[in-house]
Amino acid sequence: MIQENSHSIKYIGIDPGKSGGIAVISNEGIEVKKCPESVQDMAFLFALILQETPPSHVLVMIEKVWARPHDGRTSVFTFAGNYGQWQGIVACHEIKPHYVAPQVWMKAIGCPPKLSKKDRKNYLKALAKEKFPDLSKKMTLATADAMLIADYSKNIFDKTK
Repeated sequence: MIQENSHSIKYIGIDPGKSGGIAVISNEGIEVKKCPESVQDMAFLFALILQETPPSHVLVMIEKVWARPHDGRTSVFTFAGNYGQWQGIVACHEIKPHYVAPQVWMKAIGCPPKLSKKDRKNYLKALAKEKFPDLSKKMTLATADAMLIADYSKNIFDKTK
């Protein structure tokens, strides 16, 4: 349960793919980073984002993913590995992550449902740049989803206050 007092809430969005990213929104600022190559670097980055923030002041939203029949075995294994690594890193900090299906958060932000993957990724990147103009240069196809997931989690939590 998230409790507010002297610490600000950190909303962390994770797009768990190897070509995904991690984003944080808090009173301290907004930041977005591409997913590091190694699990050690992923853990280090997550620890840097948290700093001294207690687990009760962190909301982590991870995009819920699954294998599709047309995915290759190697890509599924790599993708699932990264997903599990993020889950383990979050758990090591005693934070219970929340999960959101891509269709849910994309529908909530108004992404048209019938776009091709390329058009959808470009739409989401443009939307993220529009919503977060100060991060426009850091917003890439790899980081836009994570930023929008963090923003989605903040909006969902703010409505429950």
